[in-house]
Amino acid sequence: MGDTGEDDGHPSERIRHELESLWKNIDFGHIQAVTHDTETRVFFESYLFEDAHIPALSVDVVAKAADSAEAVDDKTVVVDMMSGNSIEIQIAPPYLVKSVKERLEAKLGIPAFLQRIVAEIELEDGDNVSTHLGPEDGSTHLTMIRKDPPCITTEEFLKTIVFCVQNWETTLPECYTWYRFDTYREIPTTKQELFEWAERFKDMKHEPFTVETCLQSLDLWLETDDYKGHPEVFAQHISRLQSFLEGHCYSPSWIQVYDEPYGHDDDLEMVMFLAGRLRAAPETLMVGAVRLNCWI
Repeated sequence: MGDTGEDDGHPSERIRHELESLWKNIDFGHIQAVTHDTETRVFFESYLFEDAHIPALSVDVVAKAADSAEAVDDKTVVVDMMSGNSIEIQIAPPYLVKSVKERLEAKLGIPAFLQRIVAEIELEDGDNVSTHLGPEDGSTHLTMIRKDPPCITTEEFLKTIVFCVQNWETTLPECYTWYRFDTYREIPTTKQELFEWAERFKDMKHEPFTVETCLQSLDLWLETDDYKGHPEVFAQHISRLQSFLEGHCYSPSWIQVYDEPYGHDDDLEMVMFLAGRLRAAPETLMVGAVRLNCWI
């Protein structure tokens, strides 16, 4: 994982390098102009976590149990796929959409969280499919649409950055800096201790990456000085960043660690992350660490 400098020809590494290049070409002049005792410094690092703590996009069909014998009160459901194929399954009372997804996961290897089940409308997990079953033979046609993975959760993000590396100081320097100024202590000797600290941030702001969410976070920094808003060209740069992330990642995230710039001793800091599951390598999480700093 991480910025090891190895295998630069790998598609994931090429994408990470493109992210680095794109970031370096963003004009942060108005951010850097925020001055207290010193002007603002903008730090950025990117990482790849190939063994990220995120749900797999497929499951082992062979390991799943076959359909059991049909019970008297089972309902037959025929599910159509967008490919044109259909599959017949049986579900037991109370005939929930959740049960449909579980049976499809077992038979097709498509995780339930990637399935959209549609009748006349999209159905929720807790919906009862009985109202969509044919009155004559108790069977019906539903449609399953495979959807893109959602944004990672905050817990998945924190577990990934804590448990997927051996040494924050050498592998994730910006995360190491974050821990050090937040605690004024050395990194814990165990991963569990480090995760207990990280869990303090489980409720931090975590939204889809958009121009708006990114600029709103940076507004907090500008407001500490003579706030003038963001130049149009800067918004255009962030828009290009959004397009890049959406093109290469499923549902990219923007994570803001503190509710406002964090003051400690003689420093003012903000820590933010962008993160997304790579389309080219769905088990890999690409993360960008952003830190703003000035002396106060």
